[in-house]
Amino acid sequence: MKRIISLFLLACPVLVSAAPDNDKAALQAVIAKYYNRPLAAHKCWLAKPPKDSGTVSDNIMYCMKPVADHTVTRNGKATRYVLYTGFAYDMQQKVKQGAHASSGLAELFVLEKADGEWAIKQHGKDEIGAWGEPPENKEWKFVQVGAQNWGYVAESSYTSTGSTSTSQNFLFTDDSNRVRKSLIVSGDDNGGFFGDCNELKGREKRLCEDAFVSLEAEITFDKSRPAVSGVWALTAKLSGVSGKKKYKNQKYVIPYNGKTHVVPKNYGL
Repeated sequence: MKRIISLFLLACPVLVSAAPDNDKAALQAVIAKYYNRPLAAHKCWLAKPPKDSGTVSDNIMYCMKPVADHTVTRNGKATRYVLYTGFAYDMQQKVKQGAHASSGLAELFVLEKADGEWAIKQHGKDEIGAWGEPPENKEWKFVQVGAQNWGYVAESSYTSTGSTSTSQNFLFTDDSNRVRKSLIVSGDDNGGFFGDCNELKGREKRLCEDAFVSLEAEITFDKSRPAVSGVWALTAKLSGVSGKKKYKNQKYVIPYNGKTHVVPKNYGL
């Protein structure tokens, strides 16, 4: 599968920058009040799975480290978006949980400054990734999701029995002052199972082509539509094949409903 799935990052109308080094210690000290269980062996902080976690074992926690830190002016206030990610850790066995279906964890902290001190105003988390690991640090991008809202997005993928599914995972704020999350499937390819149908003949070739899937979607923010709770809709342009169906930049609008982005029922993925 050609990995050309992309997210167009919109230019922010206010200055966005990485946090200055002399302020990171103060930020980490504030967040450390939330992360109060260090795991010295891995130089990280332990965090619990989300309440809606799909994690099977009650023994699993996550080994968290800072990944990204950006400053914006949000609603007239200096605001910091700080992202931590971590791998799954089995507290009973004292080892990384590397099962195929296990996820990593991403946590977003949103801080504001008052009287010279940073304070956590919002916080949220989402399980993401495979083999117990989150996406690599370099995969995370800071994005503006609305006029006064930002967040992070990363691509993750899952492969099973020769079929690979790819998703765009968003963790962001909206005007409800809560951290929200959206997951948009952006690719599907079962070529690892079927191989190259052109190498077959006759009925075998027809059956292979009928079941073969190779789809990819380009995901962008749609600023032309009214924002909902301060968050723009998304647009997916889908290309590829799914059996006899062929797509070439087929457009789908993915609206925000105040809690998450909802893909339409006729979305090809």
